[in-house]
Amino acid sequence: MEDKNIYSNSGRMDYGDGFSDDDAPIYPQQDSSRTPMQPGGGHGQPNVRTGKRKKSKGKTVFMVILIIVLVILVTVGIFLILVLGRVHYTGDRIDHSIAENAGVTLRDTGTTNIMLFGEDNHKDGEHGRSDSMILLSIDKKSGQLKQTSFMRDIFVSIPGYDDNKLNAAYAFGGAKLACETLELNFGIRIDNYLIVDFNSFTDIVDSLGGIDLELTYNEITYINWQSYRNHQTEDENELKADEYTYYLDRDGYEVALVHVNGRQALWYARDRDSAGSDFDRTQRQRIVINTIFNKLRSTNPFTLMGTVYSAAGYLTTNMDPISLTGKGFELLGALSYEKKEHRLPSDDNYYNDYYDYCGSVLVISDNELERERLYSFIENKQD
Repeated sequence: MEDKNIYSNSGRMDYGDGFSDDDAPIYPQQDSSRTPMQPGGGHGQPNVRTGKRKKSKGKTVFMVILIIVLVILVTVGIFLILVLGRVHYTGDRIDHSIAENAGVTLRDTGTTNIMLFGEDNHKDGEHGRSDSMILLSIDKKSGQLKQTSFMRDIFVSIPGYDDNKLNAAYAFGGAKLACETLELNFGIRIDNYLIVDFNSFTDIVDSLGGIDLELTYNEITYINWQSYRNHQTEDENELKADEYTYYLDRDGYEVALVHVNGRQALWYARDRDSAGSDFDRTQRQRIVINTIFNKLRSTNPFTLMGTVYSAAGYLTTNMDPISLTGKGFELLGALSYEKKEHRLPSDDNYYNDYYDYCGSVLVISDNELERERLYSFIENKQD
């Protein structure tokens, strides 16, 4: 028997397993007009399945992102509805004609001006005292958030009443009359106001976990004394004034960095006995507001939402819900702005006087000069 040469050139391939080319099944001959086989394809057909998979995957990612965005928007919308439902709305409109009819030109500063009143001892149907009156000016052009404090004892002209202290205007006619009084005396147009119950300070600060303030020894003992005498604590020495490390601040005062809760921060903001007078108290109020703003800027979104929700129940405004939402987001955006401060009256432009019917007052020497200084501060035109 002759051996089979598996390496012969006979044109037939023997695969060594009992089969040869003659035994192989016959397949139809490939049509040379068809597209050549592509990697991953079959029999010359283009691989369209891969493209479908890519499109399908991209569509899935898009749908997931869309759903997440919609969930966030719905959540924010529900949160805003809840927050806005807690605010008290007055529907007041400031009567700008009062100042204009008196010959006062109301100057539009081109910034967002919101008058902030801090109120306590409020009763239904009555206006409480406004010990804090601060004009918040949001200056987008220069990226600045400006605070102007108005001393409550400034002797002013009050529409419909005899001349009196500025806080008397608030007592007579609330925030509306106080804004009209400010326009009449200082020539700055004010459209919006916010009244903040002083109790909100405690809740806001507590919701943030407290704040750190630079306090003098006397300020610490004042906070302790007020908390104890008002039966808010049983510890006469709640803040251990003797245990802090003191250093000189930029104004040359010996201070210590003290972590305070909401109640303690409120007593600090209202302190006019431990040092100075009402002038020092207005500065303390601005310090507390700036400290709260700075902490809000660095807090996480959930804490921020809790703080906003808590504060909303203590707010009263003449804005409608839509306007309040817009101004609220504008203010949140301004938390990172540079902070600047001003106070009326200026140190060199007032004198003390006394009237039997209203007591000690601060009389502005040159009202027109004070108007120009206020306008220049808000418009960033100071030298």
